[in-house]
Amino acid sequence: MSRVFYPVFLILLTTSCSQLSREEQLHDECDTTRKNGYLYMMPILQRHTTTGVSDTNVTYWVGNTELAYRKCISEAKKNEFNLRSN
Repeated sequence: MSRVFYPVFLILLTTSCSQLSREEQLHDECDTTRKNGYLYMMPILQRHTTTGVSDTNVTYWVGNTELAYRKCISEAKKNEFNLRSN
């Protein structure tokens, strides 16, 4: 009985735990953070400025957002082979 149960158990285990690393999860978090940065902060920066020049605020925000996104993606790729801890 155990000879039949063990292979079936291994197959079920591998199919249910197909996402072993956190890379995909981190990619999703990076995309969500980037999307929210553009969705919520851009209108605020276009309306409210401390210097009166809204174009430079938007330009700096876009640059900082893209740099943070690239750093986030590179950190996600570093986690490709790190196992998830549930």
